Amino acid sequence: MSEKWYWLPDWAADLGMWEDDLMAVDSSADHIFVPYEKMAGCLDHIYELPGLKEASTVVGWGLGALTLMCNAVDRPKDQKWILLSPFSDFCSEEGNWTEQNLQFMARRTLTTIEPSLNAFMELYENEFGEWQEDWLKNAEKMKPQALCDGLSYLAKNRIEQSIPVCGETKVLYGRLDEAIKPEMTLSLKPLLPGAEFKERPKAGHWPPMLLL
Repeated sequence: MSEKWYWLPDWAADLGMWEDDLMAVDSSADHIFVPYEKMAGCLDHIYELPGLKEASTVVGWGLGALTLMCNAVDRPKDQKWILLSPFSDFCSEEGNWTEQNLQFMARRTLTTIEPSLNAFMELYENEFGEWQEDWLKNAEKMKPQALCDGLSYLAKNRIEQSIPVCGETKVLYGRLDEAIKPEMTLSLKPLLPGAEFKERPKAGHWPPMLLL
């Protein structure tokens, strides 16, 4: 029986952009790439997504990683997690936004999404790769409510207590990541006992640079 990989995206992003590349991490496995808007509909109960509990490996990127950790009580025993650019508090002092201005951005997204997308786009301008424009074009097609819900979730949720590691957990982060700075990821070390942390010295925020 083949392995089953489940992929949860970051805010306003779909990992399916890199489907052909990312499937190379285990070409014999079955891969499910969850669209952002589908994930945004169940952030508080992520394990209600069909097939997630049955997955042998779950990759969570940014917001996707946060939802996994916030719903860790529902994690099946021995399910492997790979967390890409995770964080304990998106609105920490090391981050780019406070809770107040992120909530303001969330509300504003309901009427115009351009300022919020542009604010994130500025963080990606110096990234290696040629995916920035593809990300923006994809995000511009998303429903405002889904974008608002994701920003609100980032603003109000944080990891403050230790998460028992009941399966293999690997944390990958980029030294050059300006969206989720390395210090934000390293703040998880005492909260994920037994997890393996690995820095990618030449990577930024994009998953292909982190995984491959």
